[in-house]
Amino acid sequence: MSRAKKPASTDLKDLTRAFLHCSDHLHTLCRLEINDRLAKQDIKYSQWLILDCLNSHDIDSPSKVASQLGMERATVSRSLDILESRGLVKRTHNTNDRRVVEIDVTAQGRKIATMGAARLEQVTQTVVADMTTKDVKAVSSFLTTIRSNILSKIGR
Repeated sequence: MSRAKKPASTDLKDLTRAFLHCSDHLHTLCRLEINDRLAKQDIKYSQWLILDCLNSHDIDSPSKVASQLGMERATVSRSLDILESRGLVKRTHNTNDRRVVEIDVTAQGRKIATMGAARLEQVTQTVVADMTTKDVKAVSSFLTTIRSNILSKIGR
């Protein structure tokens, strides 16, 4: 059995540029779309990311949110203050350990998280419009591997 050939340095440079440009543009597009979609609710993209994380994952603490999203814990805490003041999340102290803060998304918070997710699904449909199902599955698989490699490198 032969080993797979490692990519050439020039190929990696091209991949790096393409990856960074694509990810920057995709991030910008997602941020603009979420900010536009949720402007009436006065929710910004970074706040929506936290709502979506809480709503779609089995996560209930600020530290888990920070880890999942690659955000600083202080940034998450400030955003949670805003989300809580708007009635979108509720923080409570764990009855067994008062140092532990648990977060619940309110019904209104779930509604806003769902609205943003639906908008991003539309963005994704636009982005992959010219791709086959096989292409989409391959890209998804590649991105999963890349994310796993990144997380192992940064210790998460």
